Amino acid sequence: MSRLTAIALATLLAAAMAPAQAEDVVVTQYKADPSGASFAVAIAKGLFKKHGVNITDVISGEGGGTSVRNVIASELGYGETSPAPVISAIKEGQDVKIVNFGTRSLASNVVIVMPNSPIKTVQDLKGKKWGISNPKSLGEMSAVLTVEKAGLKPEDVPRVALGNLQGALTALENGVVDVTSVPGILFRSRDNDKKYRVILKPKDLPRMTPGIGIATGDLIKKSPDKLARIIAARREAVQFMYANPKETGQILAKVWAPLPPDKVQVLLDELLDAQFYSEGAIEKEPLDNVVRAMKLTHMLDADVDIKALIDTSFLPADLKAVK
Repeated sequence: MSRLTAIALATLLAAAMAPAQAEDVVVTQYKADPSGASFAVAIAKGLFKKHGVNITDVISGEGGGTSVRNVIASELGYGETSPAPVISAIKEGQDVKIVNFGTRSLASNVVIVMPNSPIKTVQDLKGKKWGISNPKSLGEMSAVLTVEKAGLKPEDVPRVALGNLQGALTALENGVVDVTSVPGILFRSRDNDKKYRVILKPKDLPRMTPGIGIATGDLIKKSPDKLARIIAARREAVQFMYANPKETGQILAKVWAPLPPDKVQVLLDELLDAQFYSEGAIEKEPLDNVVRAMKLTHMLDADVDIKALIDTSFLPADLKAVK
């Protein structure tokens, strides 16, 4: 063997033995919303590494179409976002699929008013203003479905876009709007749970998923085994969360700032009790509700074929069936 051949073989061997480059996963509103908690647990417990995937950090997506575009542009090609912008992206021809559920309901949200508000029930909202962060956001979608569920028409309760969730709270305090919905993390921060009055708890809200796993066509075609391992690692993280709520709370106390540890645990226990986190199985009702909300907010002008949006082939065998 020549010296040059030996060097070439040694270089190839070294490349083969080198660890895979660390990758980040995009998760919408990672620290502001509890939906992506499973990724924090998977990283902390070394579950991605256990399954042969080198995901070491999370990039918090801004939400909406921005998060979807960030996933599409990422090296990994997988992330967790809210479903509406994914459906819109697929309708526009983007090569992306829904491959797993992250969460199963709106159990992380509450609908609130000021303590002295005359509003007691959803029926009292007729003619009142509902503060949302942005048009066509998850907040607006949950608002129209909540109003419809109560027997009112979406136009009976005007929505006011205020730029972000904190803006919605400020507007509520100043009487610009009469009601708003907020994620549990924001609600419990700075004693907000004492500052506002809850009129709708999570169990009262329509079933709609705020977090779904999506993958690019490139990842699906070139690295199907890698995608399956990502989903398997995330599933194991969710199983760990249900089996070990106290240790999970300790992990999430480092993520769900600015909540103190005791409030982190209270929120987590509520979410686990509501079966908020999904092991990955795709459910039809929450997606159907997303499509309905998109039509009510003029994001869609017709029904869509749910089957054309999803690919269940990377889920573990017992989770492949759409529920």
